[in-house]
Amino acid sequence: MLFDKANLPAYARGCDVLGAGGGGPAGQGLPLALHAVAEHGPVPVVELSELSPDDLVMPCAYLGAPDVYIERIGTGRESVGIRRQVEAHFGRPVAALMSTEVGGFNGPGSVALAANAGLPMLDADGMGRAFPGVEQVSMQAAGITASPSVLADEHERVVMVQAESGEWLERLARSVTTAFGDRGVSSEYVMTAAQAAGSVVVGSISMATNIGRVLEECAAAGSSTTAAVDRLAEEFGGVRLAECRVTGVQPVKNAATATLASNSRRTMLLEGVNGDEGRWLRLEAGHEYHAVLEDGELRATVPDIITVFDVHSGEPVPVQELRYGLRVVVLALPCAPLWRSPEALRLVGPRAFGLALDYVPLGVSLA
Repeated sequence: MLFDKANLPAYARGCDVLGAGGGGPAGQGLPLALHAVAEHGPVPVVELSELSPDDLVMPCAYLGAPDVYIERIGTGRESVGIRRQVEAHFGRPVAALMSTEVGGFNGPGSVALAANAGLPMLDADGMGRAFPGVEQVSMQAAGITASPSVLADEHERVVMVQAESGEWLERLARSVTTAFGDRGVSSEYVMTAAQAAGSVVVGSISMATNIGRVLEECAAAGSSTTAAVDRLAEEFGGVRLAECRVTGVQPVKNAATATLASNSRRTMLLEGVNGDEGRWLRLEAGHEYHAVLEDGELRATVPDIITVFDVHSGEPVPVQELRYGLRVVVLALPCAPLWRSPEALRLVGPRAFGLALDYVPLGVSLA
């Protein structure tokens, strides 16, 4: 597969679905990707099996406040300085760039970084969705060393950070990004292809593209949003939970909201409509949608992917834009299997986001 102007829009739409309500709008990263491939040519997408075991894989992600990216979209050339520093540190060339986070802005944003760095993009990422924390990646759960982290801004200022844990890397990387003006690009968990096997979410780039293509086909056929969500659920092993009207959005303030991963907690109440009339869903959210409950019973929870679609536009609704009166369809998709280990769930399970819930896999919770 090659990323060019023809298939990037579908990829961006799929990245918004996998964002689970977070990650920043992929549409803001799409112009960066389109400009980069127009300037440097299409970006090849390679599979892990195409790399030699000792080849270096360089994960990359944009960091900072999503609102800043509206005014400072950057250049995509941050990856040039990062690649130079990584290769100097490891003493050999980087073979492929990997998106740290496929969900949201970082999906198409990573294509711009790969194009500018002159690297192919690996058909994999570190989340298979979006998470808020630098350390909330599959490589951390697999025991890959986080350091060094290399950070750069659009002015080619480069900083290398050494930290003994993913948690400290999160704190230091965020501090550097603040100094950059709340916008920067980072690379951490640099690894060999051999280390990446079993440590990354394989196939997530293709999955995002395929999700976007399904949505494009449904739109071209004039399908309703509910029908499009039904098709996504069927093709990607998910479940359409309900079509609803949002009847309440309530911020949550407690001790758990002091942590980065859960500091924007809110509860939403959704009333079923049409074929789902009489049903009520409770939706718990932070930076992303974290859990759906019905009649007190768990229907879906993080790390499975919960996405809310606007019935009228057919587009995924970010957490911060879900409001009273909105008509929505709720979809749940299964997470990558590697997120279901005890080590991974400590990083990204419900309790990591301040919820007093234990993870139950999507198919089991609906049995």
